[in-house]
Amino acid sequence: MSRIYSLSDLKFINPSTLRAWFRGGSPTGKGKFAVVDVRDSDYVGGHIKGCFHYTAGNFHYTLPELYKKLIDNDINDVVFHCALSQVRGPSSTLKFLRSINELSESDQRVMEMKRVWVLKGGFTQWQEEYGNDAEVTEDYDEEIWKFGQI
Repeated sequence: MSRIYSLSDLKFINPSTLRAWFRGGSPTGKGKFAVVDVRDSDYVGGHIKGCFHYTAGNFHYTLPELYKKLIDNDINDVVFHCALSQVRGPSSTLKFLRSINELSESDQRVMEMKRVWVLKGGFTQWQEEYGNDAEVTEDYDEEIWKFGQI
């Protein structure tokens, strides 16, 4: 039976919790997790280390590739985000969850075991706290973020 997901089903994770996962792994399974950044042109200026970048505008078309990466790498937790995690991040998360029903039965069972999150405050909050932390942020350009906040 297919599950119908809505905004009320979304779970949010704080940046500090995600940062802790980089040190000790996520709290489930083998501690493996993935970050999915769905920003479009605003991806420039930095991103969370090791993230998968799938733009929100083409997200539906890239879902099969994302599912394959998550299954092949035995990822237990998936964290989505955009700039603020108010529109694109939550919307992409819902598309991800809703499209699980389109997978084969065996892949559905695998995907339904995963925990799915939205990063609270998105990359904007992340970069305020961890932008200059090279252990968890790549290609960070502080000037771009200073300019964007003026």
